[in-house]
Amino acid sequence: MAPSSSQLPVKLNSVVNASRYVPSTSSSSLIVAVRVRPLLKNEGSKAIAKAKIGDIMRVIDGRVVVVLDPDESKEYLDVVQNRTKEKRYTFDVAFEPESCNQDVYNGTIRDLVVGVLYGINTTVFAYGATGSGKTYTMVGSPGDPGLMILSLQAIFQESNRLFTDEDFTVTCSYCEVYNEVIYDLLVKHSGPLELREDPELGVQVAGLKHINVRSADDILGLLEEGNKRRKTESTDANSQSSRSHAVLEISIRRTPRNHYRVQQLRAKLSLVDLAGSERAADTNNAGQKLRDGANINRSLLALANCINALGKLAGNASKAASYVPYRNSKLTRLLKDGLSGNSRTAMIATVSAAGDQYHHSIGTLKYADRAKEIKTHVVQNVGTVESHISDYQRIIDNLQDEVQDLKTQLAERPVAVPGVGGGPGGGDDGEGGTLASIDVLVQEMNDNIEERINLQKALFEIEDANICNKYELKQLDDFLEAGQGTASVKDLTEARDRRADVLSVVRENEKERDKLRVEIAANEDDKADVQRRVDALARGVQNAGFLNLMSTFRLQAVRLQEVKFQMAVRDQVIGEQRAVIANLWRILDKSGIGRERVLDIAKQEGIIMDGFFQMSEEPDRVATPPLPGAAGPSGR
Repeated sequence: MAPSSSQLPVKLNSVVNASRYVPSTSSSSLIVAVRVRPLLKNEGSKAIAKAKIGDIMRVIDGRVVVVLDPDESKEYLDVVQNRTKEKRYTFDVAFEPESCNQDVYNGTIRDLVVGVLYGINTTVFAYGATGSGKTYTMVGSPGDPGLMILSLQAIFQESNRLFTDEDFTVTCSYCEVYNEVIYDLLVKHSGPLELREDPELGVQVAGLKHINVRSADDILGLLEEGNKRRKTESTDANSQSSRSHAVLEISIRRTPRNHYRVQQLRAKLSLVDLAGSERAADTNNAGQKLRDGANINRSLLALANCINALGKLAGNASKAASYVPYRNSKLTRLLKDGLSGNSRTAMIATVSAAGDQYHHSIGTLKYADRAKEIKTHVVQNVGTVESHISDYQRIIDNLQDEVQDLKTQLAERPVAVPGVGGGPGGGDDGEGGTLASIDVLVQEMNDNIEERINLQKALFEIEDANICNKYELKQLDDFLEAGQGTASVKDLTEARDRRADVLSVVRENEKERDKLRVEIAANEDDKADVQRRVDALARGVQNAGFLNLMSTFRLQAVRLQEVKFQMAVRDQVIGEQRAVIANLWRILDKSGIGRERVLDIAKQEGIIMDGFFQMSEEPDRVATPPLPGAAGPSGR
C-alpha cells in the first residue's frame, strides 16, 4: 500500500533508512581482501638473473588467489608425490595488480565507511610484509589517493548530501606505535603516551590530541602533517619503509536539529597503516634499524596470535577454548575493538607477485585466511540527548545574555551628583518627562522581545515540519521507484497524488520561512533602534536614580518574558509528546501490533520504554498559553 494521505504537515521524527549500511544482526564477519602488488622493475630483473618465475600469482574470478612455488628443486618431489606446486586461497575479494586504490575502496569498504554516518564503528587495516604496498594502499599518491583519503572524502560528501538538516561534529586524532611506545603525530615533539581502560569507551590513549575538523581538506592537512613526523627508513627491501604502526581515528557525532529529545549517533572510523614484517637477511639492517625491525615483528606476531586465537574461538562452541592475548602488545590493545568488539572491520592483505617474496606472501595469505573466521559484535551507537527544548532554548539563552549585558551596563553607569540637570532639583517637569520616556521605551522593548520570540518559534516549527515532509517525499519516491511493475495502479496513483500535495506544502513552507526571516531581520533593526534611544536618554539624564529605574525595568521586562516563555514552551512540548505517542499507538493498533509485542521488540533492541505508556494515556494537546507583555514603570 502507498503511504496514507494524512493531514499536512506531518509531524513525525525523521528516521533514515540505513538498512544498506547498518548490519541486520549484531554478529559480523571480517571482510578480508587481498591486493596483489605488481612487480617492480628491479624485481623483474632479479627474477631473470636468478632464473626464477617473476610473477608467481594469479587472481581468478575476483576472489581466488593462486600462488605458484618458484622453487624448482621441488619439481621432482611434486612429480613423485603427485603434488601440485600451486596453493589456492579464497577471500571476499581479490584485486589484480592493475587495480587502483579506487577499485579497492569500492570493492571493500565503501559501504562500511558510509555506515559510520549511521552510528556503526568501522576499522580498516592493511597487513603484509614490508614493501608489499600497505602504505600505498592506505595513503596512496597524488594521482591515486589511498583508502584513508577516499574514506574521508566520502564521509563529508555523504553527510553534506544526505543529512543537511542535522548537525555534525567531526574530530580527528593520529598516533603511531613505535618500538611499543605511542606518540601523537599531531603534536610536535610528542612525548610517550599511555593506554587507559575506559569502562564505556574501551581502550583510550591518554593525552592524545583530538582536533575538530569541518572538511576532508582539514583532515588531509593533518594527515600530511602527521606523516612528516612518522618514523620511516630506507632498507634494502623498501626505500621508504614505515618503522611504526599509524592509527588515524575519525570520531563522528550526528545530531538532528529542531527536536526536543533527540537521538545522537556516535561512531568512529579507525584507519590503520601497519608497519611491514621483515627478515634481517632480506633488509641487511643493522643497529637501530635491526632493533626497529625486531620490535615491528614482535608486535605483528602478537597481532597474528590474536588472529589465530580469534579464528579458533569462532570455530569452537566453547568460549573457554581459546585465550586471546590482546595485552601482549600496544598495537593489539588499540585494535581490540576492530578484531572482536563493536566494529565492522576490513582487513586488506597486501602481497607481492615477486618470486623472491614467496614465503612472505604465503605467511600473509595464511593469516588472512584465518581472519575470515573472526566475528565482531556490532551495535549501532545511539544515545539520547536532552536538548532542553533545542532551538527554543537558544532563544532563552539569548535573553539571558541580554540580561547579563544590561547588568553590566548598569554597573558601569557613572553616579552623578544629585540636584544637577534633570534630577529632583531640576523641577517636576523634567522628572515627569523622563519617567514617561522610560515608560515608552520599556514597553517598546517588551513588545520587541515578544515579537522576536513568536517569530522565531514560528520559524522553528516551519523548519521542523519541512524536515518531516521532505522525509515523506523521499519515502514516496522510494515507493514509486520500487513499485513500478509490482504495485497496483491505485496505489501508485495515490502515492503520486500524495507526493504532489506534500511537495506543494514544502514549497509554501519555504516561502513562509523566507518571509519570517525577513521579519526577524526587521525585528533586530527595531531592537537596535530602541537601544540607540535608550542610550541617548541615558546620556541626557544625569540623575543616578532615574538611570537605575530605567535599567531595572529593562531587566524586569526581559526576565518576565523569559519565565513566561519557558512555561509556555514546557506545556507545548508536553502536549506535542503526548500527541505523537498517542498517534503512534493508533498506528500500531491499526497494524495489529499490540503493546506486549512492542515491549518484546523494544527489549530485543535495547530500547527503554519507562513512562511511555503513561504519557500515551493523555493524548489531548496542552494549549500553549499566550506570552503577555510586561508592565511598564507607570504600573500598566
